[in-house]
Amino acid sequence: MFLAEVGTGLWRLRQKMLQPGTDRPLEEMRRVYRHLESTWDALTEAGVQIQDHTDEPFHFGRSIKVISYQPTMGITREKVLETIRPTVYFRGTPIQMGEVIVGIPEPPSESAERLSRQ
Repeated sequence: MFLAEVGTGLWRLRQKMLQPGTDRPLEEMRRVYRHLESTWDALTEAGVQIQDHTDEPFHFGRSIKVISYQPTMGITREKVLETIRPTVYFRGTPIQMGEVIVGIPEPPSESAERLSRQ
């Protein structure tokens, strides 16, 4: 659907313009980012919602497509490591299913298992 493609394209541009891990634009993108924000706001006012799932807890049964599961050190439960495509809604109805990479806790190593049994 056209709105899903436009939303995804804007989302990808936005991701490239932001400082990693923040909602602030890179210094060299500040002027251009304002134009992207106004277009994003216009879509929102028209009823389009673009949802990035990165860092959200993952629950089986959610209506997002998992591209892969990745064992990840330091996490204790499943969480979305990366959003490949956002979920896009139009007036509350999903028009594009998100695609994500899910981090799963690393299985304990054999040596750690042996130590915990002692």
